[in-house]
Amino acid sequence: MKKFLALAVVLFASLALVACTSDTEGLKVIEQFSAQDIGSWTGSVTPDGSAFGTATYNEEGDFTVIRVGEESWGGVQSPIIELDLTEQTYVALQVKEVNDAFKWTVKFIPSNPIAGHEWGFYVFEDNGMKWNKYTMVDLNLQFGQDIIDAYDGKIEGTFWIWAVGAADANVEVLSFTIFQGSI
Repeated sequence: MKKFLALAVVLFASLALVACTSDTEGLKVIEQFSAQDIGSWTGSVTPDGSAFGTATYNEEGDFTVIRVGEESWGGVQSPIIELDLTEQTYVALQVKEVNDAFKWTVKFIPSNPIAGHEWGFYVFEDNGMKWNKYTMVDLNLQFGQDIIDAYDGKIEGTFWIWAVGAADANVEVLSFTIFQGSI
């Protein structure tokens, strides 16, 4: 009986300690773009001036269709965002639909790239994830410490969301979110 009481006291004390501890872990939303927000993004501006795509918001379905540009490639870009990679940073894209013949990709393009980084860094390489699913990546891991150090941990730039695979490629997106914290 004494062992049972001792165990109960220890469990109660543990629960009280956990309940009283401030919860500083978890993910915090840093920036979130809805389908409607993404529908207002402009065509991506590439280093060679090509690949302007379009974004069209579908109010009825609450999604945005991103289409390639006239040159059969490209997409749209976000407003300028500053990434603080001194903190653990993640991005998530929710894709509604992409035709099986097409794929989509996401890149981050620094506003003031160092030599060799003019075309940016892949966040998500060409893939066909769809059906309202989220795709999430750890940017710190994806970019690597060398790139983070090269920009002193903070990089200003834009995200590109591109449809790829054909002259009429498109992807339907629902949201794009940037998080910081721990999982």
